[in-house]
Amino acid sequence: TQQLVQQHQSQSKYSQLLAVIEDMGRDIRPTYAGSKTSVERLKRGIVHARILVRECLMECERSARS
Repeated sequence: TQQLVQQHQSQSKYSQLLAVIEDMGRDIRPTYAGSKTSVERLKRGIVHARILVRECLMECERSARS
């Protein structure tokens, strides 16, 4: 997870969001199968994605003003 965070910091917020969504997709099927670790990773991914969505919106608003 720490490695993913370091990789994502060098990308744009939008690229980070796409990567987080892609990572979340890998945990959906194991979640249905009852994997508790996948559930926790999915929850963390959702929280992270929500933050990134807000940051992307702020970037869009900033670029629209300038």
